[in-house]
Amino acid sequence: MTRRLSSIRHHSRRCDSVWCSEFWRYVAMGVLTLVGCATTTTKPTPSELAGLLSESNLEVSLDTMSGNVQGNSDEVPGRSANDAPAVKLTSGRTPSSLSRETVVASEASPLHMPTSGGNTSLASIETSLRPFSIRQSRGEHWSAPEPWDLSVDELIQLALANGTVLRTLGARVIQSPDSTSTIYEPALALTDPTEGVEAALSEFDARLRGDLFFEDNDRVLNSEFAGQGENFFKQYLTRYESSLSKQSASGTTYTLRHNFEADNNNSDRNLINDRAWAWNFEGEVRQPLLQGRSVAFNRIAGPNASPGIYNGVVIARLNADITVADLEIALRDFLSDVENAYWDLHFAYKDLQVKKDARDRTLQTYQLLKARQGLPGAEEDKLAQALEQYYRFEQEVQNSLAGRLVVGTRSFNGSGGGTFQGAGGVYVAERRLRMIAGLPINDGRLIRTTTEPSLVPITYDWSNVASNAICRRTELKRQRLNVSMRRQELLASRNFLLPRLDAIGRYRYRALGDSWLGREIVDNGSLIETDTHELLVGVSVDYPIGLRQASAAVRHAQLQLAREQSMLNELERQVVYGVSNAITEIDRAYVVLQSALNRENAARKQYEILVSESQTPIRQFNYNALLDAEQRFAEASSAANRARIQYALATKNINFEMGSLLAYYNIHLAGQSRIKPQKPSRRRLRTLLGKSWNHAVSHVPIQRPGGRQSTDSAIEVVSEPVVDPIESFDDQIAEIIDQELSSTR
Repeated sequence: MTRRLSSIRHHSRRCDSVWCSEFWRYVAMGVLTLVGCATTTTKPTPSELAGLLSESNLEVSLDTMSGNVQGNSDEVPGRSANDAPAVKLTSGRTPSSLSRETVVASEASPLHMPTSGGNTSLASIETSLRPFSIRQSRGEHWSAPEPWDLSVDELIQLALANGTVLRTLGARVIQSPDSTSTIYEPALALTDPTEGVEAALSEFDARLRGDLFFEDNDRVLNSEFAGQGENFFKQYLTRYESSLSKQSASGTTYTLRHNFEADNNNSDRNLINDRAWAWNFEGEVRQPLLQGRSVAFNRIAGPNASPGIYNGVVIARLNADITVADLEIALRDFLSDVENAYWDLHFAYKDLQVKKDARDRTLQTYQLLKARQGLPGAEEDKLAQALEQYYRFEQEVQNSLAGRLVVGTRSFNGSGGGTFQGAGGVYVAERRLRMIAGLPINDGRLIRTTTEPSLVPITYDWSNVASNAICRRTELKRQRLNVSMRRQELLASRNFLLPRLDAIGRYRYRALGDSWLGREIVDNGSLIETDTHELLVGVSVDYPIGLRQASAAVRHAQLQLAREQSMLNELERQVVYGVSNAITEIDRAYVVLQSALNRENAARKQYEILVSESQTPIRQFNYNALLDAEQRFAEASSAANRARIQYALATKNINFEMGSLLAYYNIHLAGQSRIKPQKPSRRRLRTLLGKSWNHAVSHVPIQRPGGRQSTDSAIEVVSEPVVDPIESFDDQIAEIIDQELSSTR
């Protein structure tokens, strides 16, 4: 019986342990499940998803906030003019997002939304905000999207208002977001805690240090001498050490120190039986005499520099200026791509109209042939040919409306400012324009271009354009900053060829007392002053034999300077090449524009003559010539529109190559004033531009955006704004670099 009870107890304990382990296992699984649920991405609400898709603020009713969207299920989808938000430009500032009053349906089909009860499906919201396409436009309930008229100047303002990220017309943001420029780059470089300007200035800040320690020492010593006359030594010791140091720009280090010890021990040989306060004040000056001396070196390299590592104030400011130049380059490319996308959309509209007119003309011809079917000149093959040409133009209309996903016009696709491609239709070009300008990709409206390309002739003086391009181009400004930085590093590296020889002077005031800062003690009944004065004067030498590292640093700095100067020379050649292409391109674009307009007029005249002859029923008519004239007229009109856009882009691109594109848009960077334009030596300009180059650099010819309205007969006068004074490089820069390289050979 006892054995059975013991077995039951054992089985009960085993069950309890198993139950406990299972219980805690389930508890752990529950906790992990809760943590997993908490860390997973939550599903957005319909209103949140609509905000993401339209990138706009949605004004919804209280029913919408509870899951219902306010609307009318019988209403034909599409936005009315009364619901269209107005965009108002005030003092150049534009709202970064466009508001919508309700969630509306797309043009494909009626969207039935519940007015009470239930939740709005995500599919319905997706349908209401989906992009425009020609498949939906063929639907029964389709209505034309609401137009949004934009000029190129208004678009530039919108792009600047939404230009936190300086986008490009490629996939750089997706492929490499870290290399994408933003407006925060100069501020990030300036506030870098390791290489920024404030970090470099902090090396010269005063430093306060202090240490406070308390010790309880209890020792058994074999020798009384070690224990100050005691084998059982016991001590209560308080130590405090503080210092205030300051590094000057000339390399001198000033230091003030205060140290004291409060010692209370059981030694019988103490002058003070109770706690003894030993303290001192100390002042020290350390002045480099060779290496580390001079304001110039410390401003370039910093007080704690080593060969090859320079992080002084001068280097930090040059790095900050280089970042500003990078921002200016990114902003220039961004605005250039914005205008490129605008003209792509403008051409898409014009090309769509040309294709529609050609299709309608071919349809009229086919109807004439159909009416004369069986008569001479209206045989079946002519009907088939006209029908084939109609469907060919219909196919081109569809492509011109929807567009194909091909590369559009963007910077550095053959030319610096962008070579016109003329690819893509209205919908694709409009979405590309919205993407580059930071506008909502799909907001129910369709952007229409209102600015027409200018047709007036513009002539530039080659000497002024070329010389100003060399002086003002931002890439050259940045490279000249790199040359200046390498030259400063070379000056700093030479300092390490000197031995480290420092002069040191130190004064110390020391005292002992029975209180803090006390300087008197009583010995054998007499009062004794304990203040003493100490002085130290000397030199400290540190000289690495051979100076291998310092010599390598100097040689490395010389090669870096030579490399940057060679890159500057090559960049100047590339700028001259680019501005030469821009000058010839604007001349070509204008001459070709004249020829294209004449060709269009001739094709129109031929078509009008043949159309009038085709209306005469008493004679046999050659419809092959009419169909061919229709095709030629369409091709000539498309070529004329292409020539107009090419001439407009050529005008913009010449300002791009000159480095005056931001002034072309009347845009000025806040930190740009620190980077002053610099002029190369006259010898270098003669090498780049030829011996006949005019030494005088006159004003930069800039065409303002306000003078871009199309006028066929007027002659546009280009104003010459005042240019800031231009600083000159040293004319002997090439000789200096040659001397630097030859001195180490």
